[in-house]
Amino acid sequence: MKKAGRKILEIAALGVDRGGTWTRVAAFDRRLRRLKNARFRTAPLRSLPARLVPLVSGWGAAGAPLVIASRGVFSEKWKKTFLFRALAGKLNLVDVVSDAEAAHYAAFRGGHGLLLIAGTGAVVFGGKPGSFKKTGGFNPPSGDPGSGRWLGRCYLHNLGRKPDDAKAAHGRTAAHAVKLLSKAERGENGCALLAAASWHELSALVREAAGKGRGEVRLSLAGGLMANDYFRKGFLRTARRALPGRGLKVIKHAMSAEEAAARLALRRKR
Repeated sequence: MKKAGRKILEIAALGVDRGGTWTRVAAFDRRLRRLKNARFRTAPLRSLPARLVPLVSGWGAAGAPLVIASRGVFSEKWKKTFLFRALAGKLNLVDVVSDAEAAHYAAFRGGHGLLLIAGTGAVVFGGKPGSFKKTGGFNPPSGDPGSGRWLGRCYLHNLGRKPDDAKAAHGRTAAHAVKLLSKAERGENGCALLAAASWHELSALVREAAGKGRGEVRLSLAGGLMANDYFRKGFLRTARRALPGRGLKVIKHAMSAEEAAARLALRRKR
């Protein structure tokens, strides 16, 4: 007599989150239950197909709809074109979206809201996927006002040191913001004033993105600065004062970026 076996769950969608440090790949069934996971160090984008094809094929999921979320997709259009060409006939890539779009979906599930990303740079994405409105994020020579790079430059300036303006050094400059915030939390006045200046700049960015409406502002937070409790709490106090009479509701991310990408894959599959 044949023993009843456990039902094998079929991979129905794949999501990739290509972050600054790690690239995460996940496979889900039709009920969005996670079936497979992988993580590897983020490398130049052109090397991504060579990592994805054997991995996904080994999972037996080459035909499952796939969405890749990556940095720079808005500003560097070649990335989307390259991935579609490199994966054609190998994986079922249905879309390439920005990391911001995946983060927005992770918070608002395709609905309207404001996503503030405050890390090396600072930018707000409003609206909903497919009709985003970008506020800020222009990366001027001094760094986006309020961003980690901007704070790092201010910190180095106060120490009498000149920051490296090379593009490759932007992350190293932003890393000095961690030292600044640690000193600010301990009560060092100069650093505390710079942290407060950052809160005001980011709050002004949110106020600009929110426009002149009267309704409650739904805001989700992302980026390295917002992972710091001291910084996040100070920013929220300042942002609420910057939106008098409107109210500010903070929306937490309900899922990971790779799950958000997989959900988008199910919606956009072909």
